[in-house]
Amino acid sequence: MTSVGVALVGAGPWGTTLGRAVTRVPSADLRWICELDPDRRSRASAIHPLARLTDDLGEVLDDPLVVAALVAVDSPRHHAVGRQVLEADRHLLVEKPMALSTADATDLHKTAEARNRVLAVGHLLLHHPAVKRTRELVTDGVVGKVLWLEAARLAGPGHRDVSAWWTLAPHDVSLALYLFDATPTHVTAVGGPGRGAGAESVVWATLHFADGRLAHVHAARQAGRKQRGFSIVGTQRALTFDELAAEDALQVHDPAGARQVESLPVAPVDALTAQCRSFVAGVASGDTTAGNSAHALTVVRVLEAGARSIAAGGAPIDVV
Repeated sequence: MTSVGVALVGAGPWGTTLGRAVTRVPSADLRWICELDPDRRSRASAIHPLARLTDDLGEVLDDPLVVAALVAVDSPRHHAVGRQVLEADRHLLVEKPMALSTADATDLHKTAEARNRVLAVGHLLLHHPAVKRTRELVTDGVVGKVLWLEAARLAGPGHRDVSAWWTLAPHDVSLALYLFDATPTHVTAVGGPGRGAGAESVVWATLHFADGRLAHVHAARQAGRKQRGFSIVGTQRALTFDELAAEDALQVHDPAGARQVESLPVAPVDALTAQCRSFVAGVASGDTTAGNSAHALTVVRVLEAGARSIAAGGAPIDVV
């Protein structure tokens, strides 16, 4: 496979992690790292010694060998930077959430479609082998009729002061949409305390689906200990997954006997590298189905409804 020239835009803590992941994809050639902050830009040279450093995205997009960009800037800039990349006819992988409003997310989705570009959004759980295996088990009827999903994503002490709903919950909203293969009709959510609207430190939200299924999401940027996992409960069995467990992370439980637990093997795959590999392969082949912007747009629609519910004190808000 011919190497794919890529650029990393944003070299903060997560951007650095993303940049290192794409360097593990043999067909990817990380040519540029674009970062506004001079200290971060200087440290970013450790990601890939041959990548050129700049604070000017225009300079990156002037390089004809750059065919794709990985954008890991702060969430409020996802739309503006992502649109600049797409308008330059480059493929785009942007971190989640795709944007902070349905209007901006729709704009990116439609721009990518109009220009026939791959638009992937960093919903990592879609690339996790345990999540894929869970969907297979649900589809095959192993749990019976699905009743509800419960997901928790609690950061450890010292997580920075940002919105738990917009930074942590997108993972589990994406998870619910993927496992249920449906869009909720409405959302009820409460959150707080935080430094003003949109900065909730903890959120409890319920996604309500037309057939009666529920997905409950608990996200907090500060907790006594980290938690990342979910359980999905059906009429026959339940599945649980502990994202932080070293082994036996995915288990099948028989409600008829609490002690009847079966651990399922999960391939030791790095979801972030798998995401980068899928994106680069899609870019190389011109396969726009390697993107997930329609899914990511629905995630933003749900997040926006949840944010409005939080602001309304937990009132049900339709997903539109």
